[in-house]
Amino acid sequence: MGNFTQDNWRWDMKWRRNLFDHENDLAMDFMEEITYIPIQRHVKDTMLWKAEPSGAYSTKSAYRLMMNPSIPGSDGKTFKIIWKLKIPPRAAVFSWRLIKDRLPTRDNLLSRNVVIQEAVCPLCGFVQEEAGHLFFNCKMKIGLWWESMRWIQVVGPLPVSPASHFAQFCEGFGAAVNYSRWCGWWIALTSTIWQHRNLLIFQGKSFDSSKVMEDALFLAWSWLKAREKDFSTSFNHWSTNISDSFG
Repeated sequence: MGNFTQDNWRWDMKWRRNLFDHENDLAMDFMEEITYIPIQRHVKDTMLWKAEPSGAYSTKSAYRLMMNPSIPGSDGKTFKIIWKLKIPPRAAVFSWRLIKDRLPTRDNLLSRNVVIQEAVCPLCGFVQEEAGHLFFNCKMKIGLWWESMRWIQVVGPLPVSPASHFAQFCEGFGAAVNYSRWCGWWIALTSTIWQHRNLLIFQGKSFDSSKVMEDALFLAWSWLKAREKDFSTSFNHWSTNISDSFG
């Protein structure tokens, strides 16, 4: 499923059959997970328990980890909100990874000593790719957030850090709207941005902000249709009267 080129491992996946449409995202997520894992030719794989400096598991360290989770209070509140939203579990996990800055952005890969060819944002090409820039501050994405805020007639600055951005966007600007749907929209938009970023990197597809908005709207609508019992609005009607959804 791959080979070494000058001691650098390159994956070369060959699927036994053509993938169905619903499997393409799964395959892309899978490739994303394994692409940045360094495979070394002459180093044997080992299992480490990171809660102990020695790398060896102990019940004492596991108990200590369970009793003292390293999650700040504000993060804990944010995650409680996310877990209660009417969204798929996969989307909730994605938002958790984003807010905790656990996504394999180029900045994170460099901090983990992963060798990559490019460090700058693949969309604008000017700034190093880290989560705050990629999702919120890049010139290719900032208009998406302005447009979203226009729906509920609010203006104002938004933080760059994912956790603060979520809090300000959802709890600040979204305080007077349908809170659950508004938070769900934040997750739908960020997850769609990530998907289109990956399509650019792994498949060479161009990044089109209008297409991102369209796909994010459809994703948010599909969640509402699947998880809200009384929701029966067609996508065309819903997307052309988007402000009403958050009223």
